[in-house]
Amino acid sequence: MTGNIIGNQNPLIGKTYTYEVKPSGLSFGLKGEYEWYLYKKQKNGIWKDITGKPKSGEKVTYRFGEIGLGIEFQMKVYETKKGIFPGLPATKELAATFILIPTSDKVSKIDKVILFNRGGKDVNKASYRDTLIAQAHCIAMFNKEIEFHLWEDDAPGKGHDSNINKNNRHTRSYKALVNEKGIAEVPIPLMSDEKILRQVANQFMMKGDKNEGANHEYYVTATYSGKIQGASQVNVDVANPDYKGQPQNQPKPKPQPGTHTQKFPPQQGGSPKQPAPKGNIIEAVFIDDTGKELSKVAVGDKVRIRIHSKNMVEKHIQYVVWEYDTASNDEVFRSGNIKITADIYDTSGFIITKAIFEKGIDSPIGDPDSDTQNYFIEIISKDLSAESQKFGVNSEGLMEVEKVKSAAGVQKQPKNKTTGECFCNRDFEEKDVKQLVKLLKGTETIWEGQALKGGKRAPCNISDKSFATLTKALNSAFKKYNINTCIQKIHFLAQACEETGTFALSEETKSDFLSSQSIYKGRGLLQLTGIRTDEKDLTTLFNKPGPYKDYADYKNDQNIVKNPSIVANNVDYCIDSGAWIWSINKRMTSDPDSAAITKWGKETLGKSLNELAIFGDKYLELISVLLNGRNTKTKMPNGWGTRQSNYKLLKTGFFMYDRFHEKSNAPVNAKDIVTFYIYANGSIEKHIPKNIKEGYEEKYKYIYCDKNNKNHEICTVKVVMAQKWVVGSKVNGGKGWEKRTVGKKTRYYQKDSGQVELIKVPLPINYNKSGILIKIGDNTDREYINPKAFASMLGAVAECGYTDFMFNGSTSVDGTGAPSVTHVNGVSFDFRYLRKDKTSNNIHIDTESEAFDIAREEKFIDALVNFGYSKFYSYNIVVNKKKFILKNSTHLADHNHHLHIRREGYNPKYKEIKE
Repeated sequence: MTGNIIGNQNPLIGKTYTYEVKPSGLSFGLKGEYEWYLYKKQKNGIWKDITGKPKSGEKVTYRFGEIGLGIEFQMKVYETKKGIFPGLPATKELAATFILIPTSDKVSKIDKVILFNRGGKDVNKASYRDTLIAQAHCIAMFNKEIEFHLWEDDAPGKGHDSNINKNNRHTRSYKALVNEKGIAEVPIPLMSDEKILRQVANQFMMKGDKNEGANHEYYVTATYSGKIQGASQVNVDVANPDYKGQPQNQPKPKPQPGTHTQKFPPQQGGSPKQPAPKGNIIEAVFIDDTGKELSKVAVGDKVRIRIHSKNMVEKHIQYVVWEYDTASNDEVFRSGNIKITADIYDTSGFIITKAIFEKGIDSPIGDPDSDTQNYFIEIISKDLSAESQKFGVNSEGLMEVEKVKSAAGVQKQPKNKTTGECFCNRDFEEKDVKQLVKLLKGTETIWEGQALKGGKRAPCNISDKSFATLTKALNSAFKKYNINTCIQKIHFLAQACEETGTFALSEETKSDFLSSQSIYKGRGLLQLTGIRTDEKDLTTLFNKPGPYKDYADYKNDQNIVKNPSIVANNVDYCIDSGAWIWSINKRMTSDPDSAAITKWGKETLGKSLNELAIFGDKYLELISVLLNGRNTKTKMPNGWGTRQSNYKLLKTGFFMYDRFHEKSNAPVNAKDIVTFYIYANGSIEKHIPKNIKEGYEEKYKYIYCDKNNKNHEICTVKVVMAQKWVVGSKVNGGKGWEKRTVGKKTRYYQKDSGQVELIKVPLPINYNKSGILIKIGDNTDREYINPKAFASMLGAVAECGYTDFMFNGSTSVDGTGAPSVTHVNGVSFDFRYLRKDKTSNNIHIDTESEAFDIAREEKFIDALVNFGYSKFYSYNIVVNKKKFILKNSTHLADHNHHLHIRREGYNPKYKEIKE
């Protein structure tokens, strides 16, 4: 008979509690030694042992972090007794068990927001070459997404005045998840948007000021779902490069040693040695043999550790790789002693074998770690001068390890953790619908109506409120309206659950909105709504059938117009009407000259919501706007927060989309060489064969696939490895900066960690077959480029088909792109402007603007956008005596003869497919 454990069954997260074992009153014999084990209940109901090293004694303490909030745990205490008589073995028996669930008494909130310069001597001062760190310190918000915005402060004194600073918000947003410690953190590299930030900062000034002064003052705001907000209270002063006066807060010159004083260390003699500087382990990450940082690998893959340290050269360390669990971690690999030979040091690495992977499996049955695990790194200093540290323990730093590598060549649907397969072309089961409802709502309830103020509830009049009927109706609508793939179902359900409160309501409740007071009010899964009796008078009711009549005609059932409540009361009509709106009724405009097409692109022209859903994340905002309009105050879609949240939860928590669909199911189409396939729709695939032909190990092939799926083999190029460089340069050098001189220009570049791949552009390129023309002339010495960027370049050139393209260069063989500041690592590149007469490529738009072909140049920009580029540098030109700037461009001096395709925001539709 087991005893009891005394302690709190609902411990508050972050607080330490004592638990004591009280043995059964029927326990006889000498008291033994107690060992405490902790188990976590998995989603499948199986208990997982997360103990690690057992605690011992009659009393022990436990402390649960936010990651354990709401999870059911079980304590088990075992008693080991020595044999009563000599020679008898010891016995180990279960002494007591205890169930507990950690809770929180905290209200979810952003408690504090800070902005600082982590690498600066003064954390509140920086330059535009620095990366600032923004942190939101949160309470009871583990794994929630925080959005940061950067502001320049023009308000006098302390604090921030939203009215004064209303024009000072940087357009870019930065997002991060709250980690186990309650902190969301993002880096904000000022260098990447330096010119935009400086222009904004210098454009708006405090009242009475003539200039911004020596410093720009920045702060950040943090937001969760547009509701919980906070702002950093202490500004970071960033030195203003545009200030010509006496710098403020300029540090005093450092005192210099006297000419006759003793210097250390001395060249000779017995003077005392300077104490060794304290070492510091800064960072450790997983990399592959090429130096690329890893986020996902499989058993059989080799991984290496990159260690970034300071004052640790010639010191010894040891690294340990751990498998991450909620309350306890498993050691899977430990290195021998390693001597650090450089500040950035790459270890020789190890292969993740089956035996290593199995060390992370705690239970042979039902343990999710049997399929995938997450690893982080611990660096142990073997010298007293540095502290041991762990790296990658938060949700962003963990490296995912698969038991079996995703098979790109397998045509079967991928297997699902809970159901056995993904939901492409497959029906839901009743349990699936219950699961997704509980995920979004927290309970397995449907058609319960809407809770109102004062404890009242608006009823839902659906005639059949069973999950079985709902499941059948959903499956039927998906088949009928071709909502077949996982991503289409994710989009559809995310929108439908916002409109209905996750299957709580089937019609619009009466409110101040005129639509709710109308005969043809919003009904059904996507709120089928009539039109106003007078479309020009916004005060009239929606008492004309409009879409109700269109739906009735489609169904050949005029009872829908006569009795519109059927759409809200009958499950089949409710679901079917929503799917009809989704796939047939609601569409993007078919006017190619409309402002909407200019904004969203021609690939959206005339497409239904279901057709837009195929593009994944790209058109979530557009779909939301088409379905329910844009809020006049926030300028975002109505219900945007819920629509986004539903989409993310369904994608990651129910459909597990990335696990099944992040790699193409198409077979590798490269027999003996790594091949880039460039598709006319803007996507790029890198196909990697299992065995590469001898002599082709360091070569890439490029193939363009036209709209008729015909392949065009363009070229084969050699791959070289170059040093990776920090973006930007210095006119004057300094410690750690390397000098490059080209012509009369000298620049200094700073090394970044690792290496980059480059390929040499095989200029000139002349391909003209079967209607595809790729012709690029040579006008540069900087003829090296990033392999992916080269694929985007070829795709854009093929899309335009012009005969007078002139490549103006990307980077040099060493990767600096000297004397350019922005061409490091080969992602940015230049093209000469296109002329109207096509007879000369030396156009200089200060003097020949009328010869500049704006239409062709902007078509080229559209093509580059299709292949992943979004920002450009060009030059203000004069057309008909008016200034003009190319679309998606920023004016920049010295760009009056070429278009600069910028690295910032480069994000092509790219996949790697391995055999």
